[in-house]
Order: sequence, then structure tokens, then C-alpha cells
Amino acid sequence: MKPHYFQRYVGRSRRFLSRWFRPREVACLLLLVPAVLFQTGAVDQKVAPVEVDITELQPSVFIQSIERKGLTEPLQTTEVRSECYWSTRILSLVPEGTWVQKGDVVCVLDSSEIEEYARAREIYLIRYRGRLDNALHEEEMLESQNARRLEAARFSLEKAESDLETYSEGTFPQQLEELEDNLAMLAEQTRSAEDRLDYVEHLWAMGLINQREMQTEAFKTLTAEQKLARASARLHSIERFLHPQTELRLTHQRDQAERNLARTQISNGLSATRARLTTLAYERTLGIYERYHRRATESIKACTLRAPCDGQVMHGNSWYLQSRGIRQIEEGKTVRLQQKIFEIPDPQRMKVSVPLEESLIYHVHKGMPVTVIIPGHDNMEVSGRVFDISRYPRVRSSYTPHLKDYWLDIELLPTDEQRGSLTLKTDVVVQMKVAEIPDSLLIPRDAVTGAAGHNFVYVFDGRQLVPRRVELGEANETSVCVKEGLQCGDRLVTTMTPQHREALLKTLRVDLGIEGQEL
Repeated sequence: MKPHYFQRYVGRSRRFLSRWFRPREVACLLLLVPAVLFQTGAVDQKVAPVEVDITELQPSVFIQSIERKGLTEPLQTTEVRSECYWSTRILSLVPEGTWVQKGDVVCVLDSSEIEEYARAREIYLIRYRGRLDNALHEEEMLESQNARRLEAARFSLEKAESDLETYSEGTFPQQLEELEDNLAMLAEQTRSAEDRLDYVEHLWAMGLINQREMQTEAFKTLTAEQKLARASARLHSIERFLHPQTELRLTHQRDQAERNLARTQISNGLSATRARLTTLAYERTLGIYERYHRRATESIKACTLRAPCDGQVMHGNSWYLQSRGIRQIEEGKTVRLQQKIFEIPDPQRMKVSVPLEESLIYHVHKGMPVTVIIPGHDNMEVSGRVFDISRYPRVRSSYTPHLKDYWLDIELLPTDEQRGSLTLKTDVVVQMKVAEIPDSLLIPRDAVTGAAGHNFVYVFDGRQLVPRRVELGEANETSVCVKEGLQCGDRLVTTMTPQHREALLKTLRVDLGIEGQEL
């Protein structure tokens, strides 16, 4: 072994031991150094010497803190966005940082194109208002005309029904009764004439009257019989032919009147529907042009943006783009609907928005105290608290979609003296203590190695270095909490060298019976 390796190792061991142990313990440990060197190959001429640091484990407090950089922003701000439906240019804009009062004009947008559009829509409005008035007037006239036609059709139907009812229940029964009475009277007269003729013939046969008188009575009887025959024929004609024909004609007239009424109702409905559709079409067209004109008028009014409250004007530029020399809000730039033009922040309350990994989100909560450091002001520390936590994580980058962060809003709670040093858009550093575990066994991260799916460390048992499997808990940038496998007083090798790892793997292969294979 080369002497300078051993001297350097002994010197470091003395410094390390004098820091943690009493002189008596230091002397004992110095006697153990050769054994340690032998175990690590330092006293073997065939193996290169390896320096190790050993520490005795003692309970301590595990603290996990994180630092994130951010910018100071207003916690509450009044945003003014473009309410113009057109994409237009900024004609004038007050400089950023200008103090304004409520109602002051801050920004003016170009409205010349919108005014021309509004004038064109106004011409269409006048045209379609006239068409709508004419359509309404025609609809009223058509309604009156349809009412007259419907009334005439109803009158025709009522008249046809009345004629049919009058004939069926009045005229025909009365005529039939008269004919029957006349026929009965003629039949009686005929019987009387026949009886008288028989009597006259008997008298003529007896020689009481002459033949002329008998012929006269015979003629009267023949006349009565003819009248009876004509009356009977007339009654038969009326009952058999004239009555059915008249009843059929009147029924047909009534049916025609009913169909005419139905046709009139359908025709009136169709014409009214047609007129109503025309009116609705004009109303809809007019409504569309009115909406266009109203939107143009509102957009012209929205081209003048005023301050909603007293305060300092901050332009609505993206910090990400502005840091690259790109300004979205300035005179001559084009803005769109709902784009933020400027904002007036509340200078009394400020915040810092910082990202936090998904794995640490359960260690923070609303109201948790944090510390905000302001570089350039003698690292001034300002108190703060977690004001808000985003509900969903956000992808950190499109190149790393598996990495997501929750965004925290940190409210600053400065003192009166610190408030004067705080300005908007200042770079600050946020320090958060996300975990604090008392009475924990902490070991350096370099002292642990993983093999065969487990974690191992080297412990000095007084004679040699012994590998020991451990179960780990929380970890920070330098240390790891040990749940099982170690206890207070154990002497731990603080750095796992490649030689230690190779020896550990060799031991595991022997224990598992897989020498010569990879773990």
C-alpha cells in the first residue's frame, strides 16, 4: 500500500471522528481503521485502496424544502378585454404604468371598417322594414278577405241546409197532403158522378128523361174520372220522380256547400299561412340585420376602452412572449374579441404563481406558510401563504407529456417596511417546507445502492463492513429517511463506492446461488 493513501485516510478519519466522538472514542476508532482498510482492500497489495467515511447514526429532524422561482403579480386585478366583435387595430394606448381615474379613456381601437359595415346594414334595415310593413298590411287585408269568403261559404251551406229542410219537412209534405186531399175529393166526386150516371141511365131506361140529358151526365162522369186520373198520375209522378229528384238536388247543393266551406277554410288557412310565412321571413331577415347593426353599434362603442377603477394601467402582454421581445398590446397591433387589453391591479395585495410536482401536491394545503426571498434587496425574506391550488395539473411541456405540475398562488404578506420594496413583475424565490419529520434516521443518498429490487447500505460492525438491506421513506436532495434496517448507533458508510457495490452484488449472487449471472 502506498503510504500517502493511508496518511490521507487517517487524517480525514481523525477530522471526522474528532467532530463526532470524544477523545477516548477517537482512539478506539483509530485502532479499528486498519481493519476497515483491510476490509475495503486498502491493505491488500492486489487491490487498490479505497477511502471510506463512517458516521454514527443519531436521530435528527428530516426537513424537505423546495425552491421555486416566480414573478410578483397582483392577487386581485380588474381586467379590461376587447368587447369588439371585429379584429381591429389599436389606434392609441396610454403608456404602461400610467395612473388613471375611473372613466378615463385608456385605449381607442380603429372603428372605421365597423362604421362602414354599420351604414351598409342600416340600408338593409330600412329596406326590410318597408317590406315587413307591406307584408303585415297584406296579411291584414287577406285576413279580412278570408273572413268574407268564409262567411259567404257558411251562408251558402246554411241556405242549402235550410232549403233541404224546408222541402223535406215543409214543402213536400204540404204538397203531398194537398194532392192526396184533392185526389180524395176527386175520387168522391167521381163516385158521385158515377152514381148519378147510374140513376140517370135508370131514368132514361124508364123513359123519364131524354138521351141528351143522359149523355150530359155521362160526360160529367167521364170528366170527373179524367180529373181523378190526372190527379192520381200527378201524385204518382211527384212521389216517384219529382220528390227524389228535388231531394237529390237539394242534398247535392248542401253537400256542395259543405265542400265549398271546407275548401274555403283550407284555402284561407293556406293563404294565411303563406302570408304569415312571408311576414316571418321578413321579420327574421329584419332581426338578423338588426342584430348585425346592433353588434356593429356595440362594437363601435366598445372601441373606446375606459378605466373601470382608479389605479395604474398594466398592458395585457404575455410575460412569456414579452421576454422574447414580442409585444401583443401596443399601438398598431391587431386585437381580437375577448383579448385582454390592459388591467388595473390592486397594489396592496400581491401573489407569486409557482409550479409544484404532482408527487408533492399532497404535502401542501391552503394557508400553509411559505417564505419569499427577493434577490437584490439583501435577500429580503417576505412572509407568505398558499392562497390557492389549481384543481387539475398542467402538462409541463409538449416534449414531456408525462410530467405535470400543479400551480400554486402564493399570497405575499409583507410588512410596511417591505411593501415599498415590492413591485410588480419582480423575480422572487419561493421557499416551502413541504415535510418535517422529527426523530428520523437520516442517511446520505450516496450511501444507498439498489440491487435485486431492494436497497442496501454498508454498516461497520467493529471488524468489517457488512451489507444491510433497508426500507426507505421520504427523501430530499441530500438525505433519505430510513424506516427499517438501521437503528441509532449504527456506523454507516456514507458513500457507496463502485467497489462496495461490486462486493455487494458478489455477495448477493453467492447467497442466491446465481454466481456469474446478472441481478
